[in-house]
Amino acid sequence: MEQERVMRFTHLIDGIHKRIQKIRTDNAATFGVKGVHVFWVYELLSHPEGLSATELAASSQIDRSLISREISALEARGFVRAEKQSGKRTYNSKLVLTETGVEAAKKIKEIAMDFQSEASKDVPVEELEIFYSVLEKLYNNLENIE
Repeated sequence: MEQERVMRFTHLIDGIHKRIQKIRTDNAATFGVKGVHVFWVYELLSHPEGLSATELAASSQIDRSLISREISALEARGFVRAEKQSGKRTYNSKLVLTETGVEAAKKIKEIAMDFQSEASKDVPVEELEIFYSVLEKLYNNLENIE
């Protein structure tokens, strides 16, 4: 029984992750960016004051070096700008959305909300609350395994 639950859990989580990645990648193409960029633009919408690359990496649970390598693509598309200190971008420069980035982020948010509604249809709110509570506990438990 225990092994079956581990395999079922792994299969479901992997399947959900793959499906989300495909949706993200497909929608990213609409905006002319990579799938990884979509979350960053979406996250920055919630932080009009901007986030440093370190803060953005922490919120998206990815390596800061990836943001450092990839942020120029979002700058080139006119979605973000780095607030420069002394005329140059520094390690702690805040990344903020431009007007173009805000418009893209709003569209991304709309897509995300549609995705969320579709994914959770026919699931009562009470069950979703329990699901997310349990999922968060599982996540935290897994984080503590060495």
